[in-house]
Amino acid sequence: MSDKPGILSRMRRSISSALSDAVEAVSDPGQEIALMLDDLADQIKQSERDLHQSIVDQKMMEKKAASLKKSEEDWDKRAEQAVRLGDETLARAALERRVEIADERKATEETLVEQRKLIEDMRRGIAEATKRHKSLNNRRGTLIAQARAAKKGTTPSGAINASGALGRMGAIEDRIAQIEALNEVHAEGLDARTEEAAIDAKLAALEGNSEVDDALEALKAKMAGQRQLKGADE
Repeated sequence: MSDKPGILSRMRRSISSALSDAVEAVSDPGQEIALMLDDLADQIKQSERDLHQSIVDQKMMEKKAASLKKSEEDWDKRAEQAVRLGDETLARAALERRVEIADERKATEETLVEQRKLIEDMRRGIAEATKRHKSLNNRRGTLIAQARAAKKGTTPSGAINASGALGRMGAIEDRIAQIEALNEVHAEGLDARTEEAAIDAKLAALEGNSEVDDALEALKAKMAGQRQLKGADE
């Protein structure tokens, strides 16, 4: 999974930058607000493209997991055939390969779980950003007039106090900051789980021979039991 800047993070930075520029810059603050809203629309479209690619990545992971599962089953069958032939060396080699494939399948499935969660978070983020952008865009004219009035130190006729408008936009920025903070906590949790998975993988590698031995003994016991049942039936 690639790390992509979050739509809410980009939106927050745009709002913060536009608020500062709109009030302080020598250029037309109303134009700054208009550019901000257009930029947010572009960022939402980019996030939608990112979401589409993430869904494609998910489909590829699902196919890989299914293919690994089938390969794992095939190596189990090869190990069973080797035991029937009395070749434990060949059976062990087949089981070692099966264990390797099983580890890769588990890692892929764990990544798939995180990918699905990422897509869910992206969908929620895009929906939230789209809703916020629509709300701001519906007030485009009023916000532009208020930004220009704030620059001049006046209040346009028929409009609410400019400082109140900026205060509400500040509240939006604070809310976005809160959501971003929650996303950062989630990301830290993902990093911790990734580190734990790496440690688990190292431990699994150390225990690999034991796992193969156990699998081989279990397979031999299973086949011995099958032979006993077959002999009893005869």
